[in-house]
Amino acid sequence: MTHDLLEAAVPVYAAGALERVERRALEAHLLSGCSSCHATLKEYQSVAVTLPFGLAIMPPPRALKGKILASRESPPATESEPQSPAQPSLQPGEWMNHLFPPSSPPATSFGWALGTVIVVVLIILVFFGWNSSTHLTEDMEKLAQLQLQAEETGSQLATLQQQLSERAKLLAQTQEELQRRMAELAEVRDQLFQREVELEEIKAQLPQPRIRTTPMP
Repeated sequence: MTHDLLEAAVPVYAAGALERVERRALEAHLLSGCSSCHATLKEYQSVAVTLPFGLAIMPPPRALKGKILASRESPPATESEPQSPAQPSLQPGEWMNHLFPPSSPPATSFGWALGTVIVVVLIILVFFGWNSSTHLTEDMEKLAQLQLQAEETGSQLATLQQQLSERAKLLAQTQEELQRRMAELAEVRDQLFQREVELEEIKAQLPQPRIRTTPMP
């Protein structure tokens, strides 16, 4: 068969309706490594998978059940037709196992793998625990330092508040002293004003001195 005929038979092969001889020829051609036929078969197989879902569901005929029961009750045939000794070829899709044989997973012991996983998990937990304890110790030290600094700052703040209160008291005393001195100054000024008034009165009561005129020579 030519390549065109084999490529034309790919859709029928994907649907599983290809004859035995043609199927063998196409499988041999696929095993030879034809890339175009491989790609075409892959496309048609993806479509052939969805074909059963597009069929309408038909109810079975009523006489089918009776025929099945009658075939079970009938005696088995004594003679059978001779079968051809030809060996059946690969079914559609089985040639892929010959092209790409499935790789068997390496035989590993489940217990050994589980033990390894447990050991790794324990190591990770121990590492995280040690790391967390280290960070916790560092955080506690930093917290203690911050508390000490806060206490020192609090004591300094208390000292400043005490000094401010003392300065406020001293300022209040100074203001009181200043007000008292201003009151005394006002009294002294009033007294001076009264003395000036009295002095003016005394001057007014005194006799005026006579002015002597001397003759001109």
